[in-house]
Amino acid sequence: RCSSAGHALQIIVMLSNLARLCPFFTGGSGGRACCSNSGDVSALAPLTLETQVSTVEPWAHRLPDHVMWSITLLTAVGMAFLNLITIASMRTLVKWKFHFMQTVTDDAGVGRGAAALVATAALLATLCMTLVFIVDPDAGSSGAPENRGWLNGNNCGKFFTRRSLFVRGLATILGNAAGYPVGREGPTVTMGSNLALLITNGLARPYAGQWVDVGTSGVGRTAALVVDEERLAAAQRVACAVGGACGMAMIFDAPIGGILYMFEEVTAICWPLELTFRAFAGTTTCALLSRALLNLCGTDTKAFVVFEWSPQRHPWDWWDLPIFVLIAAVLGPFSSLHTRICLAVGGFRQTAMKALDTCQPYARVLEAILYAAACAIVCSLVALMGRCEPLRPGDSGELVRYNCPRGYYNPVASLLLTTSEGAVNLLFSRRNADEIHPINALLALCAYTSLNIGLTGVPAPSGNFTGTMLIGGLVGRILGAATQDLNPDETGSAASGVYAMVGSAAMLCGFKRMSLAVVWFVCIASNDFNIVPPLMLSVVVSLVLARICKDRGYDEEQVLRRQVPFLEPEPPAGMDRMLASQLCEDLPEDAKLQPESTVRAINLALQRRSMTDFPVIREGGVCIGFTTRERLEAALRACAQRESEGSRAEASSPVAEDDLRDCEEGEIECLISDDSTNPVGTLPPHAALLVGRLVDPVPYTILEEMPAPRLYALFARAGITTACVVSDSGIF
Repeated sequence: RCSSAGHALQIIVMLSNLARLCPFFTGGSGGRACCSNSGDVSALAPLTLETQVSTVEPWAHRLPDHVMWSITLLTAVGMAFLNLITIASMRTLVKWKFHFMQTVTDDAGVGRGAAALVATAALLATLCMTLVFIVDPDAGSSGAPENRGWLNGNNCGKFFTRRSLFVRGLATILGNAAGYPVGREGPTVTMGSNLALLITNGLARPYAGQWVDVGTSGVGRTAALVVDEERLAAAQRVACAVGGACGMAMIFDAPIGGILYMFEEVTAICWPLELTFRAFAGTTTCALLSRALLNLCGTDTKAFVVFEWSPQRHPWDWWDLPIFVLIAAVLGPFSSLHTRICLAVGGFRQTAMKALDTCQPYARVLEAILYAAACAIVCSLVALMGRCEPLRPGDSGELVRYNCPRGYYNPVASLLLTTSEGAVNLLFSRRNADEIHPINALLALCAYTSLNIGLTGVPAPSGNFTGTMLIGGLVGRILGAATQDLNPDETGSAASGVYAMVGSAAMLCGFKRMSLAVVWFVCIASNDFNIVPPLMLSVVVSLVLARICKDRGYDEEQVLRRQVPFLEPEPPAGMDRMLASQLCEDLPEDAKLQPESTVRAINLALQRRSMTDFPVIREGGVCIGFTTRERLEAALRACAQRESEGSRAEASSPVAEDDLRDCEEGEIECLISDDSTNPVGTLPPHAALLVGRLVDPVPYTILEEMPAPRLYALFARAGITTACVVSDSGIF
């Protein structure tokens, strides 16, 4: 009996799925079934057309496993190919730029070589800025604050588009090649989320929709394809987190590091249970495929990531622990100071650009080009202060000759006239104690830190992860060399590269306010798990001091300054004495709809472009739920299509666009699609739509006297996006 019931249940589920895939299910000639999406439901079976939108719990997508796994794997594969294109293009441009500089230097002298570098940097920056401001100005940043707000549970709007993905990817290549003191971590994570969202839209949207009868008076029963935005958004956020993890996994060749980074970026309260394994599978696939593609191209992953192979059985001793603590104690407050100065520079630049508002966007473009040229000038001039050192057998291939004769290298140029990854590799090496003298490291520190701070606010897609590691590595190497004189016989002292690793971890955790991911990335870069204890110790000391000096890190400050919606796990202190009624928005009357609203009323509500959710209120002031902008637009389009099909059936030719312009005002409402200026149909202005069928039928109802911290927890921890605040008598 149980077996028969199970088979019967499976058959019912299969038929139900078939009905949803083919909602307009009518009998055809010869016993065949046919599907249509024209909106004509005159012969529609009663059970195939819903009269109410179904809902699921918050942060749940309820999509089939094969759909989510397809999204996960396609995202991983797409990021692997994106990584191949990015690093191949970037390496080609950077190699050409410095080869051109060195050739001109050898042939015509240092002055003309530096001029060639400045011209090349300005050219690449010009291409980058032209692409950004002409095609997609929103792509002129890392996108990390917006991505973080989206993963936190807020609406991403139209931030993730195909155009944005293309422009941000190409601009990241050009910006890094131009010589801006940046990395590619932030833009790569955003591109991973962007790619994942586009894939999810294509694969998951059909499963998150249902057909609802929104029949209008005078038009008849009409089916509208309504998408459950919460289900779709839940699937998109899972996929976006996987895409971001794949991005970090590729940059450092550390799949687990990518997962840890996104876990700390998203925070535990926004991390679904299923995401851990999906991210694990996605980053594994992405890392393996990236390695395979690079091997096919005749190179290796380690040639493009921060990695130094110099193993030691005992990389540190007890004598080094006080030095590690000293490095962390210096870099914790310094990271907070660095954050404050960066924010001040960004604020000053924003004020200056507002003063030049009549000259925009040309002023911003010109400033970005000039700053790229300034970076090249500063690096070229500071590199001239370095003393040429003879090359020895076994020296690193990252060393740069610049103004030195053949067989020699310039230690300052080796840190400045290269990529940030190449400079970090030099600092992390435990075999080059004499290659980078502390004085040379100090010169590079002053130049690079100044340029890194001055870059804040320049409209170039940039990441601060590798740049911050470089600054910390320089400080760690300088302090390590200075304190080694305190150990007379130098027995048990760590190599200078270990001090650089500790400095990188201390600076990075204070700047990004991360711990697990920082330790893992530095550990993987050193390929030595023996340094985990000193890294963790330095992270603890640095984070504690950094939080004492400044409450929020750079990313949190950027979220606030850009006014990106973001909810912390705990409510702010200023909300302790507030009530729920004090947090409510003052809604205009035309934004409140009735269960059966006219087309004119719906169009007036949709003109409120800042609103995405609309309350539906019945007689007596009782709110029966909320509907969304997308659902209303879908219902209007379906009804307009139904009306236009009826008109075409009566007329011998379709209605021309000129005829629509000739209609008297008030006779019809012309519905304009989001991406086109052509009418998609017409409706009588007083036709009524059953808006009550498009609402969430079980809205969250909150008494107006509820303490605000309790209401905050529903949004921050339970994942709701809209709540209905009512009086004691239930009035909205």
